Amino acid sequence: MWQTWLTEIGLGIAWFIAQPLLYIAIVLSFLIGTLRIKRDRRQFGHRIFPLHAEWRGTWLIGLGLGLLVSIGLVLVGVVVTWEWLLLLTIITFIMMLTGQLALLSPAYTLGLTIVTVWLLQQFDVIVWNEAISEGLYQVPLDGMIYVLLALLLAEVVLVMTTKRALTFPLLQVGDRGKNVIAHRASRLMLVPLLFPLPGGTLALNDAFAWWPMFAMDTVNIQFVLFPYIIGFSQVFRGVFSEQGAKRIGLSVLLLTILLAGVFIPLMSVPYVLISVVGFAVVARAFISLMIRFFDRERLPIFRPEPDGITIAGIIPGSPADELDVVVGEKIERVHDVPVQNEHEFYDVMSENRSYCKLNVQDLNGETKFVQRPIHEGEDHQLGFIFVKERPRFTLQTTETLTM
Repeated sequence: MWQTWLTEIGLGIAWFIAQPLLYIAIVLSFLIGTLRIKRDRRQFGHRIFPLHAEWRGTWLIGLGLGLLVSIGLVLVGVVVTWEWLLLLTIITFIMMLTGQLALLSPAYTLGLTIVTVWLLQQFDVIVWNEAISEGLYQVPLDGMIYVLLALLLAEVVLVMTTKRALTFPLLQVGDRGKNVIAHRASRLMLVPLLFPLPGGTLALNDAFAWWPMFAMDTVNIQFVLFPYIIGFSQVFRGVFSEQGAKRIGLSVLLLTILLAGVFIPLMSVPYVLISVVGFAVVARAFISLMIRFFDRERLPIFRPEPDGITIAGIIPGSPADELDVVVGEKIERVHDVPVQNEHEFYDVMSENRSYCKLNVQDLNGETKFVQRPIHEGEDHQLGFIFVKERPRFTLQTTETLTM
């Protein structure tokens, strides 16, 4: 018996490499990363983050979440069909074609798949042929809502683990015509889901008579490992990106709890199930729009200031990355000389190319001193990202004035 289970699970894992969705997601991240690098070079003069940086820090999280969700699917008895997975793949692919990672939320990809199947069934539409239609319609709606709730929780984890140092700077024009910098939090995560499917060689005996709860017409099952892709993207400029991401994550968590609170006790009421899914789609879009609206109403964090230069970004692996500074802190002095913009910063640095000594105001408003030697061959720009603006005057040294 257990050998049969292991064989079916092994075959399900082998099916993973035949699924096109993962390869499409990798191509998508390649295109998005290429455009991002071109924009960085146009706005800041060099690349900031490498290609495929949208996947950074998500692989282990996705594998862990996939394992937990898959165990839950097997225990609860959620069974899908090949036709259903094909439709989910098509809708996810359509979302990917937009190039908007925000549309890869489970509320959109899985939610719209559920709504599409429900509408087709309500109007008794024959999709291609009766066999395909039957494969779509025999997947229980309540079972897929369980999957939707679980994947919304996975999205919460993805969003709330966003790090400020790993979001992408964007040069924008502020309300007063001056340049400001916003940050785009863009992340992709692979959640491998082990779905039970009808058919196969694994027969459920009397010991598993309770499984699946959402019974199909057959008691034979097989497994397939499906590469579910979750994306997140949001631009912040009035709050730090990790703070804004946590607000979105908390909002999605509250939405998930609300959906579960309505779905579980009222699942037998007509039209409650599809109403839950429809509300999830609309509410997820509303969360993103409201966070964006309130963020735009705030004063940009990364803007020109008279008392220093706010660090808007740090290139990974650069000399700046080795200094004891973080994004959001403010450089007040370079080699004890006050600076107000990027041009003044590099004017002072050009006088001493072998050493870097900074007075930095940290996030608590306290001043700290950081320093580091600049080795031969290292970028003279150190790896800091500042707001680009024209200097109001040319900083002159005492030696120049004396001459």
